[in-house]
Amino acid sequence: MGTSAKEFDASLGGNEVLPTAANTFKFAASRSVEIAAMTESILRPSKTKLIFQTLPVHMRRRVMSHNSKRLPRRLREGHMEQLKKSGLPPQQKRPSRKYRRRPANLLEEYTRRQRRNVWLETHIWHAKRFHMIEKWGHRLAYRPCDKAFRACYRASSAHCLMQDLSYYTSIQIRGDIEVIRDIFSSITSSACGLGIAAKAYLSGNREGSINIFKPYEYPYGFICSVNFLWTSPTEIWLFVHPAFAKNVESTLSTITNSSSSSNSVDNSKKRKIENKYSGIQIKVITGINRFRLTGPKSHAVLTNALKCVSDIKNIESKEWVAHIINKKHDLALEDKFNFWLSLKSLSSPAQLPPRIIIGLTVKDPRLSRPAKRTKAQLEKIEAINIETLTSIPSFLSSSPLWDEKVREHIKNKKVTNAEYIDHVTKTQIVPGEVNEDDLKLQPIPIVLIQRPGSQECSKKIGYNNGWDIIIPPGYGLPFWLTFVMFGGRSGGLRETESLAFESGEVYMPPDSYSGTLEEKALETKLKDKYFRKPPSKRVNFIKLAQPSPFICPWKILIRDWSGVENDKFFVLRDRRLINELQECIKRKKQIPEVDNMDSCLVAIYIQVVSRGSLQNHANICLPDVNDFKLKCITEPHHEDCNAKVRKEKKIEHRKLLKQLRRQRVKCKKRADNKQITSLKKLKKTSKEPSEYVQSMRELWLPSNVETVQKAGIRETMGYIVHGAFSFTEAKSCGVGYVTLRSLRTLLSNGINQVLVRNVTSRVYRLANFELIKS
Repeated sequence: MGTSAKEFDASLGGNEVLPTAANTFKFAASRSVEIAAMTESILRPSKTKLIFQTLPVHMRRRVMSHNSKRLPRRLREGHMEQLKKSGLPPQQKRPSRKYRRRPANLLEEYTRRQRRNVWLETHIWHAKRFHMIEKWGHRLAYRPCDKAFRACYRASSAHCLMQDLSYYTSIQIRGDIEVIRDIFSSITSSACGLGIAAKAYLSGNREGSINIFKPYEYPYGFICSVNFLWTSPTEIWLFVHPAFAKNVESTLSTITNSSSSSNSVDNSKKRKIENKYSGIQIKVITGINRFRLTGPKSHAVLTNALKCVSDIKNIESKEWVAHIINKKHDLALEDKFNFWLSLKSLSSPAQLPPRIIIGLTVKDPRLSRPAKRTKAQLEKIEAINIETLTSIPSFLSSSPLWDEKVREHIKNKKVTNAEYIDHVTKTQIVPGEVNEDDLKLQPIPIVLIQRPGSQECSKKIGYNNGWDIIIPPGYGLPFWLTFVMFGGRSGGLRETESLAFESGEVYMPPDSYSGTLEEKALETKLKDKYFRKPPSKRVNFIKLAQPSPFICPWKILIRDWSGVENDKFFVLRDRRLINELQECIKRKKQIPEVDNMDSCLVAIYIQVVSRGSLQNHANICLPDVNDFKLKCITEPHHEDCNAKVRKEKKIEHRKLLKQLRRQRVKCKKRADNKQITSLKKLKKTSKEPSEYVQSMRELWLPSNVETVQKAGIRETMGYIVHGAFSFTEAKSCGVGYVTLRSLRTLLSNGINQVLVRNVTSRVYRLANFELIKS
């Protein structure tokens, strides 16, 4: 090393010369790589840690690992990326109720929930106040949450009970009247009452009712009872219960399409040959609202809620009114206004001619709605003229409601509540007052149909009378709320069944397809409830001689009385024959021979003479002559042959369970996983009951019932399908069916009373009965 090179080496020694100044910029530039690496390591999290783990200890929460909203905003994006890379989708919190209750989101949710079941226009109102059930493709109100049936009965007998029947299917039939008459002549019978083309109905002033059967199968093949009305000489509307709607549609289409076209080969081409059914058009109308108001005060509710339009000049600017004027149809507003005004003093709808139809054009019901809920009262005016009640004007039943374009105009131009409130707020002079002549709201055509009520018994005459009101689509809820504000009490499906029972009418006939389905569904429900109880709490129906406690075996009963194997049976609906039978019962006379007697059931209404309450599926039995002298008739205990077998099976099953348990314990000790899995498979894994459960149920309730007529000490004539305490009769009553053969045997002994026994009782009770004509 030369002496000129002045370098310092600590190991060799030498002179050390320090610089007099330091260049900071040069120093920082030479260390820029290290500074950048240190800054990145401080600001960015470590690659070995998750983002939420880099937070200070006092800010860390366990929920941060799956809820990104717990993290600071600057870290959320990176956290979401880490979740996606890990393959775990981020689980976000359910949106708040405030967000879900926004109108747009509510509408989307309601649309989704209506894919499986149809909702009525009053569904939201009912869903908040009623127990809802799924039935016949609809979501319907079954019973109110805050009332028993007693309150609803008081409303139907003394006030006003409301029900939404918009689930009924409306079928429109167009064509020549002679062709329509020919179609219904094959599926109806004049023996059941007036036909569809009777003179009383053709004018369109009255609503009718007919029984529909399968083509040319009367008296067998009953489908349902249908209400109808003629809207014009070439158009008729049917209102069908949804349980039978598909059967009615298929029956009508089968008749019209059976011979509507015939194919013949001509030059290798098929051509269509028209026949008399070619001009018939059958269409199912949806969206029509139908409300039922029952009770004497229903007329007061309607007169207070419905304000008729009397002058066409004020409404001729509305679209649907202009459409009617262009068609040169007369609305007869002034005449209908005067007629409705003359009916204000009626104390009950039963005073009007039965089934009368009134077509009105009324103002929007929101205009007449009271400020608070009140009970509607009748106005005290002059006594009504008798001629007004007896004569029905020809213009009374006409209504633009049956025009499809009118219904579309009304629905499209409906003013929402928000728009109406905004309009009233801007235009009203005095706060809280509403101008009834406000033209913002359009007039609405409606149709009223009077219901005469029950005509069966002296105590029941006029009961269940009221009005049916048909309303165009879109206006169901405004009318419903107005009726509620005027004191109407709402009911559901339970009230429909109870009102039919109180009126002494048949609700679901057993010879119809839907009636059979209802019986089977009820049997399944009752059986499940029965077998959920422990054996010590179950009623032993074998000892009580009740071979079929949860369903009425009509076919077996008819076979026992006739001695002939027959899969078909029918309910007697011939009115002339029913009147003859009722006269024979009163006079204790012998019933004459009737065609198809061996497969005939007769509907009867039963009233218990002594104390006691009738139940569903109770036995109607044939009394002996000496039974009227006895104070009490009791069924003796019968021997249960299956009791010993059940006990042996139960002991064997317990032994098997203990054996399987010991095997599982041994396998666990040996850690034999394969054998444990095979033993677990022996356990019940599906919802279906095991073989042991099925065999035990069969021993409790044998399914192979061979005979029911002579199961007890008194021969079984029939069964009660609906038994309960009747408020109109103030005693226990029931609606049931007996075979015509057994009725003939009863009267041949000179007896016009029967014995009834509940399925859970051994006591026979004496009861009076009469035939049901409707």
